[in-house]
Amino acid sequence: MPYSMTGFVSVKKSFEDCDVDVKVKSLNGKFLEVSLKGDRSVVTFLDIEIKKLSQQFFERGTLSIVVNITSKKPTLSIEKERLKAYIDTLRETLKDVGLNLSDDKILDYALSLNSNSSEELDQALRDNILSTLSGAFHLLREERRKEGEVLISDIRERLEDVEEKLSIIEQQKEGIIKSLQEKMEQRVKQLLGESFSERAFIEASLIVQKLDITEEIVRLKSHIDSFRELLGIDRPVGRKMDFLCQEMHREINTLGNKIPDLSSLTVEIKTQIEKIRQQVQNIE
Repeated sequence: MPYSMTGFVSVKKSFEDCDVDVKVKSLNGKFLEVSLKGDRSVVTFLDIEIKKLSQQFFERGTLSIVVNITSKKPTLSIEKERLKAYIDTLRETLKDVGLNLSDDKILDYALSLNSNSSEELDQALRDNILSTLSGAFHLLREERRKEGEVLISDIRERLEDVEEKLSIIEQQKEGIIKSLQEKMEQRVKQLLGESFSERAFIEASLIVQKLDITEEIVRLKSHIDSFRELLGIDRPVGRKMDFLCQEMHREINTLGNKIPDLSSLTVEIKTQIEKIRQQVQNIE
């Protein structure tokens, strides 16, 4: 069964040296897009690995990932040469723009710059972060599966409604077409005269043949059958479903243009197809 592309999970794992807090939000998208925020070192050094990991779980959707690391053994790490360089640069910049700051404010700012510098992640921390993310992706996959079930159930009901209305159209079409043919015959007789009644019948029949909607009905039923097949496939089929919705909409448009007398039913079918397409936008 196809999965939804929307969902949200939050996972926090505790390790010997730190806590890893992961939040993943998933929205619909034409392709798989991943944005990573949170701990600076994670964004700097694990961005590519995290995107590769997400590709193992998802094929479509927009993923917003936030990873925060809380150390259990906080340490103050100061690189003296780097700190001195920050202070010298700040003083020169302030002098160039004509501003004066006290030494303690300059030091505070330099310390904040120094603390924000990225440090390479050790392998143990990398593994802990990626394993936490993998667990979050498993949960998100399950959330997307559950929401997919709801979407599929709604789509099935709407397809049944479209089928019911198509059945009504089939029941009514012969009577409508016959009535149109009689009107055409009368109109042609008025134009050609009674002596051309046989020709009037032929002309009216040719015109009415162009109003036949059998092909549109057959194709619509075929599209519905194809749609149901896709609903039972356990892989990404959202794009194929979207294409089928376009084809169904095209057929019902043609049908409605041929026989305006069926407009109330065709409008209802168009509405259902549009609602199905809206649901399909959320399917992977």
